[in-house]
Amino acid sequence: LPYTTSYIPTNGAIATRLADSVTGAGDATTFNSTEGVLYVEMAAENITTFKNISINNGSVTNRINLYIYSSSIVVNFDVGGVNQASLSYSIPNVTVFNKFAFSYKLNEFKLFVNGVQRAIDTSGAVPTAGTFNKLSFNDGALSKFYGKVKDLRTYNTALTDAELTELTTI
Repeated sequence: LPYTTSYIPTNGAIATRLADSVTGAGDATTFNSTEGVLYVEMAAENITTFKNISINNGSVTNRINLYIYSSSIVVNFDVGGVNQASLSYSIPNVTVFNKFAFSYKLNEFKLFVNGVQRAIDTSGAVPTAGTFNKLSFNDGALSKFYGKVKDLRTYNTALTDAELTELTTI
């Protein structure tokens, strides 16, 4: 990007830092496709593109897609190409670190932001076990993440409201 990023030892030569990428981030046994939590503490770049983090199967057909666009956090949960849940919340400042947790299980999808439950959907399917097998800093296909991630975790069970509140409290 056109601004300074992390330190690169160059010994006096000019060098450009490549974008970070995720490799070896799990397989079908790493992620629980039927219930779990995607947690991230991040600050997005102030650019007008979607900033995506997703758990998926290598496509946009089956995925948890958490993204920031403009001043909103949005999570879409798609199974077989059909949206099962879409939760969103307007954030006062996306360029500072915020804590997000998306909890999912059959007929229960919750979005917690900075210690408070901000959205819930109580109807929707989940994919069959073993469907999710990738963690991506994109939407499962093209739209990449631009920002800073301080902490990213997945949980193989849906956490309680008290646990989600504690996890996301700043």
